[in-house]
Amino acid sequence: MSNLLDDYIPKREAADQLGCSTRTLDRYENEPDGLPSVRVAGRTFYLIEDLKAFIAKRKRFPNPREASA
Repeated sequence: MSNLLDDYIPKREAADQLGCSTRTLDRYENEPDGLPSVRVAGRTFYLIEDLKAFIAKRKRFPNPREASA
């Protein structure tokens, strides 16, 4: 039998894996087009795929012109 929250990660665990605080995750949630979350029984969870997509959106690429200067 699978758990309903198998695809979700609790806020504290997400913060630990990302090396940030839960307050940082709160800020990410409050950004326009920010990190989606769900609250269940007073606890915040993130769908793992949403968290991965949010991280991928924040990927930065170096400016090739600056690198050659």
